[in-house]
Amino acid sequence: MLMYEVSFWKSSLSYLLTGVNFVLRKVVIALVTWIGYKTNTKELERITTIVFLCQFFNTAFLLLMVNADLSEQNFDWGLTSGSISDFNSVWFKSVGNTLISAMIFNGVFPVIDFFMFFGLRLLFRLLDSSCTLKMYKTKKTSIQGYLNCYLGPEYLLHYKYSAILNYTFVTFLYGFGLPMLFPVAFFSFFVLYFVEKTMLYYSYRLPPMYDATLSESVLNKLQFAPIFFLAFGYWMASSKQLLSNEYLTATASASATPITQHGYWSIFTASGWAAPAFPLLIGFIIFFVIFFFGGYLDALIAKCFPNFVIGDIELDEEIDNYWAALDQNDRSWSLEEERNARSNLGNMKILTDESLEKLTVSQITPGKTLQGVHSYDILANPLYLDDFQYVPANTPDRAEFIIDDDDDEENDCAQSDVVRLALNLAFLTEEDAKNFSFDKKTLKNALFAKFKGAAINAMT
Repeated sequence: MLMYEVSFWKSSLSYLLTGVNFVLRKVVIALVTWIGYKTNTKELERITTIVFLCQFFNTAFLLLMVNADLSEQNFDWGLTSGSISDFNSVWFKSVGNTLISAMIFNGVFPVIDFFMFFGLRLLFRLLDSSCTLKMYKTKKTSIQGYLNCYLGPEYLLHYKYSAILNYTFVTFLYGFGLPMLFPVAFFSFFVLYFVEKTMLYYSYRLPPMYDATLSESVLNKLQFAPIFFLAFGYWMASSKQLLSNEYLTATASASATPITQHGYWSIFTASGWAAPAFPLLIGFIIFFVIFFFGGYLDALIAKCFPNFVIGDIELDEEIDNYWAALDQNDRSWSLEEERNARSNLGNMKILTDESLEKLTVSQITPGKTLQGVHSYDILANPLYLDDFQYVPANTPDRAEFIIDDDDDEENDCAQSDVVRLALNLAFLTEEDAKNFSFDKKTLKNALFAKFKGAAINAMT
C-alpha cells in the first residue's frame, strides 16, 4: 500500500509543478500589469522575463534544492535538509523521473489550456444568449461588450515566449544526464507550434504587430542556455560514482546520505580535468568569457586589427515611400480620420496640408506594404482603440456602432469624437482647456453651431 501511495504522490508532483507554473504566470502578469510601464513593449518584456524566471526556478531548481544535502561540500549554501548529495542513482530515480514527467505534461498543457478557456468562453456565451447560443440574442448593452464575449481571445505573446525559454533552459540544464529531455522539448515545441498556428487561423483576434524588441530580448536570454548545459554537464561527467561503481563509499546506514568524494575543489585537481569532463569545462570557460567579456574583446580586436571590423549592414527591403506603401485599409483610415477632424471638429488638422495631398494623390505600390500599426496616432493602435471604445471614422455606418445614453440620434458620433478631442487636449491653450467641458452636449454645440467655439479654434 505504501508503495502505491509513494508512486501516487510522485506522479502528482509533476502535475502540481505545471499547475504552480500556471498560477505563477497569472500572478506575475497581473502584478506587472498593475505596476505598469511607459511602453507596452517594455511591459511585455518584463512579463516575459519574470514569468520565465519564476517558472524556471519552480521547475528546475526547487526540487533540486529541496532534496539536496551538500554538507560534504566546503560551502553548503544552507542546503542540508535533503538526502541526495550529488547526481546519483537516487536523484535520477526520484527527481529525474519527476522532472521528465513534468516536462511531458508541460508539453501537452497548451492543448489543455486551449480546451479549458474555450469551455469558459462557451459558458459565457451560453449565459449571454440564455442557453440558446444564438449570436444575435444577447444581454450585452454595448458593442464592445458583445465583441468581447463572442470574439476569440487576445494573442498574448509574452507567456508563450516564457514557456519556450523554460523548455529550453530546463532541457539544457539537465540534458547531459537526462537526454530524454531533448525529444520531450522537441515534442513540446511541436505542440505549442501546432496549437498557436491553429488558433491564429481560427480563434485569436488579429494580433498587433510587435517590433523586434521582445524577440531580441528572448534571443539574448537563449544564448545563456549552453552555459548551463556545459556547467551541469561537467559536474555530472566529473562524478566518478556516476560513471563507475568502483568509487562507491560505504555509509553507516541505508538512510544515511551517500559520501560522494566529489567536491568543488576537484576542478583544481587532475581528476577534474580528466575525460570525459574536461571538454565540457573548456567549453564552459570559452562560452563564459565570450558572453561576459565579449564586448571588451571585440573592442580590443577592432583596435589591434581594424580590417576585421564589420561595418553596419543596411537592408534594402525595396519598400516605396510611406504614402505609397500604405495598404487600402490604412489609407482609408487616415483619409477618413482627417476628413472627419477637418469637417466635424472645427477644421482640426491631424496631417499637414502637404501630407494630406501626398496621401490623396499617391498610388498604392503593388506587393510590399507596411505591416502592423501604420501611424503614431494612438487611435491607430488596436489595443488603445479598444481601451478608448473608439469607432474609427472609416467604419461604414459609423453611428450605428455607437450606443450612447440618450435618445438623440444626431450626436452618436460625438461619443467617439470626444475621444479624439480629449487626446488633443495638449494643443488647447490653458484658458480654453480649463473652460472646455468634454461632454456630448458641449461637443454638439461646438460642432454643429454656425460659429466655431474658441476651444475648437485653438486646435487649428
